[in-house]
Amino acid sequence: MTEVIATGKSGGTSSSTVPAALAAATLAQASEFHTLVDADDNLIWVSESVRVVLGYATAEYMNAAGWSLVHPDDVERCRQVGAELRDEPGGRRRIQFRARHADGTWRWVENNSTNLIADPGVGGVLSTLRDVTSRVMAKRRLSQSERRLRSIVSSAGDIIAILDDRGSIDYITPTVATLLERSTTVMQENWISFIHTDDLDTMRALFVAALDDPGITKGPVDLRLLRADGEWVIVEALFTDFRSDPIVRGIVLNARDVTARRAVEAEKAANQSIFNTLVEMAPIGIFLADAENRWSYVNARIAKELDVDPSELLDTGWMDRFDAADVVRVRSELAMWDGSAPLVTELRTRTSPDARELRLTMSQPGTAANAYGIVGTLEDVTERRAVDDMLVEGAALGSVAGVVGSAAHDLHNLLSSIGMQLGLMDQESEEANRVRAAEEAVDRACNIAEDLMAMSRPSRGRVQPLEIGPLVSDLTNMLRVLVDHQADLSFEDRTDGLTAAADRSGLERIVTNLVVNARDAVEPRGKIRIEVTTVLLAEDDATESGRTGDHIAISVIDNGCGIPDTFRDRVFEPHFTTKEDGNGIGLAASRRNVRSWGGDLRFATEEGRGTTFTVLLPVM
Repeated sequence: MTEVIATGKSGGTSSSTVPAALAAATLAQASEFHTLVDADDNLIWVSESVRVVLGYATAEYMNAAGWSLVHPDDVERCRQVGAELRDEPGGRRRIQFRARHADGTWRWVENNSTNLIADPGVGGVLSTLRDVTSRVMAKRRLSQSERRLRSIVSSAGDIIAILDDRGSIDYITPTVATLLERSTTVMQENWISFIHTDDLDTMRALFVAALDDPGITKGPVDLRLLRADGEWVIVEALFTDFRSDPIVRGIVLNARDVTARRAVEAEKAANQSIFNTLVEMAPIGIFLADAENRWSYVNARIAKELDVDPSELLDTGWMDRFDAADVVRVRSELAMWDGSAPLVTELRTRTSPDARELRLTMSQPGTAANAYGIVGTLEDVTERRAVDDMLVEGAALGSVAGVVGSAAHDLHNLLSSIGMQLGLMDQESEEANRVRAAEEAVDRACNIAEDLMAMSRPSRGRVQPLEIGPLVSDLTNMLRVLVDHQADLSFEDRTDGLTAAADRSGLERIVTNLVVNARDAVEPRGKIRIEVTTVLLAEDDATESGRTGDHIAISVIDNGCGIPDTFRDRVFEPHFTTKEDGNGIGLAASRRNVRSWGGDLRFATEEGRGTTFTVLLPVM
């Protein structure tokens, strides 16, 4: 029995003995239980608290077969520890193993055993066992989390290092071997030597800033690190002071490889710089505007055209520079514009009397997220409009010329009739001298009328039968000099001496013009071929004058850029040209002349593959 000192009501003390039932109850409710095993490894006693720990009654536990309550994988280890302990009087051992609970589950228990076999009051190995399942599972989960974290850190693309307060590396992830082709040992020895000298001050300043502000991440900054092959790798570095953290106890460096990203950014910046330069140097005005047509950017050309500081045109300031009525009209057009196609209009400046006409073109970039709103251009078309006016006046003059030509024709007929009547008069009469004088006056009037008629119609030259093949062959020899160093010019004639009616000099000018156009369309050392062949035109392929049958075809074929779809309907349009120094007259005049000879001028083209122009002349 266990004896204790109990305190009575009177405040005195008395000696009493704790009842055996109380001691047993105390043991039964304990969070651990005890066993006693004799020298022959037989279980001779177990405490009542085994029910609390493993759910067994003492009799059940005592009657269980030897090691049947121990997990099979742990039996051998427990036997070995027990054997060692029995050979060591007074010795102690601690072991963890899995024991079967009464509900069939396995529980981790910790067994602390003492060899008291030599103690006459005990006579066996006394063990204390407690359930440590929660602790073991928590430790395992922590271990798994740690292994998982190490695996993630080791396989990540970033370099993670822990430094001391002097900047020396205590730990660095193996990814450094992939990124810099250097071992962790080499990096730990002297990693500072691999930093570009121009970046050392930046790195040190960031490191000191991290030390001055523990727990706060500093950076990022770009550092260049030398790879083992001599190439520089750009990393984005961050420093965080975790020296006060009991687990880390150092300054953490995160370094991410941004070499490729920086190269792309540098190329993008260079392209942007080139684009900005081109926009500023553009021969037309360029601006950006929002959906309300408030300008947010203008290039130098617009400011120069309007002779103002660019800032004065931003927001809605541009409206003050143009005719008020035109601004109202443009804003109305904008309100109805859906942005699916460019909006093209014109407006005049306010600078009267020298107001200028400007063509305004606006479009919306077709992007999913249009951050720019409206892109617009302003082009001064004042001089072009003056030319258009001149052309209109020229057309009017052409009408006048037609009237003059018609009147001259009628006058010529009348004068011819008068001359014929004078010729029938008696040349021997006394009036003969007057008649001759009248005839001379009529002749001079007829000459003047013929001159007026000649001025009122285009000259067609002298149309005559020509052997086309030899004529073009001789011309090709001269044209080779014209296209030298730009294109290879070849010639082939399959007409066998056939003839057609044309003006020789006019035809030579037409072929020359076609070859020059081909030369301008091909890349250096391009190919130009002149073929003279015959074709048979059916009714559905007749010329503009309705002619069918055999025709001589003079084809000028090149392998140049071809004619874009947007320009094909305008190829023969007078004054249309895509050349900077062109006048847009050559092809229009050529087709007019060929058609005046009863033929036609046609073309076939494929963008990026080349163009063929063909002169068709009826065979004589």
